[in-house]
Amino acid sequence: MAKKIFVGNYKGGVGKTTSIYQIALHMVEQGKKVLLIDLDPQCSLSEICLARSEKVLDDLKEYECLNYVYDMWNQSKQYRHLQFAIDKTKLIKVTPEGIQYIPSNIFYKHGGLDELTLQLDHNLEDLAVLQQFFQNSRVEDDYEYILFDCPPSNNTITQGAFLLSDFYIIPSIIQAMSVRGIVHYIKTVETIYKKHCFRENEMLFRLLFGDKPRLIGIFETLKKASVNNAIDLDELMAHIKQNNIHSMLEEVEIGKFLFTTIINHYEAIARDTAKGVKRTEYEELTEEILDCLEQRIKIS
Repeated sequence: MAKKIFVGNYKGGVGKTTSIYQIALHMVEQGKKVLLIDLDPQCSLSEICLARSEKVLDDLKEYECLNYVYDMWNQSKQYRHLQFAIDKTKLIKVTPEGIQYIPSNIFYKHGGLDELTLQLDHNLEDLAVLQQFFQNSRVEDDYEYILFDCPPSNNTITQGAFLLSDFYIIPSIIQAMSVRGIVHYIKTVETIYKKHCFRENEMLFRLLFGDKPRLIGIFETLKKASVNNAIDLDELMAHIKQNNIHSMLEEVEIGKFLFTTIINHYEAIARDTAKGVKRTEYEELTEEILDCLEQRIKIS
């Protein structure tokens, strides 16, 4: 079954969508079967992927986007005894580079994902929409990695992805305004899991969602050459230690939370991503991620 990873940060503008696409490009280059799922109502990842096939969001039929999954779920609530299946092959698209993806669509006739989530209740059933789609379609059987592009929000759709995932990664600019936000994001994920999986129906939650998602690590993005953020890095590590947070990177090196690779602030990275061009900066980052996920040990 696929390893499910969500990539997110409550702070926007950190290069999240560019990063998730570039990581997928390099995974595919290594022969990995990868599926991207766009959970962000802004649909930036969907637009990048569709543009690789010279298409736009308006070209999507109603049953060709993630919105359709949530819309059908909402509509079916008034008919509790009906069962239905959604054809995953109509949802999944592929770029010329071989990245497979499920787009979201801000122009969907019954609303974007932000509007559709307002129709969801914060209960077990509505948290399990994505889980039920995965279970019924067996989409996990077709891939090695499934990456969720999560929005900077904490709604029912996002929380459902948190619970469903096995791992998560946080891209972030390392500066004073974002350091506390990183720790807050990690603690929020922990709180969501504890809130739902440690209560009277915890056995059912664990059956549906499995174990708590594990933090792989944090990677620094949009680093400006002129900026010295050593103080901010020290503050981040102090907050991580204070909150007793752990990462998979620690299994490689004690006390390690940040990937070695730093993604610098180059405008060309975003331009190349829109063209489907792989950036070498992300090759090393992808290797680091796979080292953790596939338990590959590098001997220096």
